[in-house]
Amino acid sequence: MEHTPRKKRGPWIDLALITSILTLLSLIILFLVSDDENGFSKSQITAAEPLIDSTITKENSTFPGIHIISDISDDHKVPFSIQYPQIEDEKFNSIIEEYIQASKRAYINDMHKDKNKDSDTTRSDGLTIQFDTYQHDNKYFSFVFTERISKNTEEIKTKIKTVFYDVEAGKILDIRTLLGEDTKSLETFANHVRARLKTSPSLQKTIQKEKVDLATEPRWILFDQFAVHNDDLLIYFDEGTIAPAEDGPISINISLSFLNPLLASEFQTQMIEAEKAPGGQVEGQKKRVALTFDDGPHPQVTLQILQCLEKYKAKATFFMLGSRVQQYPDIALKVKNNGHELGNHTWSHPILPKLTEAQIMQEFTTTEKAIFDATGQEATVFRPPYGATNEAINQRIPKDSVLWSIDTLDWKHKNAEKLIAQVKQHMHNNAIILMHDIHQSTADALPAVLDFLSKEGYEFVTVSEILPYR
Repeated sequence: MEHTPRKKRGPWIDLALITSILTLLSLIILFLVSDDENGFSKSQITAAEPLIDSTITKENSTFPGIHIISDISDDHKVPFSIQYPQIEDEKFNSIIEEYIQASKRAYINDMHKDKNKDSDTTRSDGLTIQFDTYQHDNKYFSFVFTERISKNTEEIKTKIKTVFYDVEAGKILDIRTLLGEDTKSLETFANHVRARLKTSPSLQKTIQKEKVDLATEPRWILFDQFAVHNDDLLIYFDEGTIAPAEDGPISINISLSFLNPLLASEFQTQMIEAEKAPGGQVEGQKKRVALTFDDGPHPQVTLQILQCLEKYKAKATFFMLGSRVQQYPDIALKVKNNGHELGNHTWSHPILPKLTEAQIMQEFTTTEKAIFDATGQEATVFRPPYGATNEAINQRIPKDSVLWSIDTLDWKHKNAEKLIAQVKQHMHNNAIILMHDIHQSTADALPAVLDFLSKEGYEFVTVSEILPYR
């Protein structure tokens, strides 16, 4: 039988076959390496919108027209809890949504990058974004977002973002608007903030003064983190800006009445003149009076005055000397605990215009520290001894500088009957009455003064409460 010889396979066929097999194996290996145990490919990790299941809900807030959106992760390995506001303004909503999504995306991507470094699936990494809402003058809202990232129950990063919104105009405002785009006002404002940071007793162990100087230069962008809460302007500094990063963000508050001359007209306190009725009283106007006591505390007189004020449910403002607060801290604390306002009256009662700038600030800051150490609270107002001050001093002291409209001359006469006569003779609405809680005659006269003012229909308020009406 004849055999037909088989043709030999060409070497190029073998080479092609081997190449195909190797290519297939390479693809399989590449697929297995790139596919992670959770099913996230590299393209998914770096995608613009990482795929994490979450539950989104919407509810009403305590402010009409403002809703709270909650976005909570359903993935225990990538936990987050986020809340943010939503209103009728789509432009506002898109800005807030953009901020929220950017923060969430950055967090999720960081989590996926780090997941192979930590095999503990029960770790407590997490992102939380919460916000506070403050309303001002019925037309402005401040939204203050606090963004925290934690790991193993420890907070490792905190950021603040603020949004100041004009409801009537339907737009977000910045610090330029508050200060009327005035660079001179910005310079004065920056100096106020710097002085406030450097003289606040509660911040002395925290702030780094060289960083404060850089963070409070008169540049608009440095003061874009702010909110208006009640009658205060709150300024926020991110962690690491003026203090070590581990101390977190820092905030300070400055009263709007103190900043009033710097503010744009629409944000200034406007006093409306009412028609006066016969006898000089303003028709339908509420009657207020601010009682003030200087130079204390005194171990006997101040306590007697506090008892009398409590009997009449009257609030007052005590302008204290730092040297006496240091000597009688328990009485200073009692003044605060009884609900009265604390005022700074310098350390040693000097004539301030005769001092150097350094000496003036020393008088102020040492008293601030004494009041804070004794009461756990800073003074809210300042009174220069003898009423002696000037514009330069007022600019340097980061508190409302408050004088008086009625001097009882208790320091001169030390006579209870003459004190009462002074009050009756000069009394007017929104008066600030000067007395001293170091004279026994003042304590003796106070019941008659309070009785007279009560019968005349006056409400007893603190200096800070009466300032907007003057």
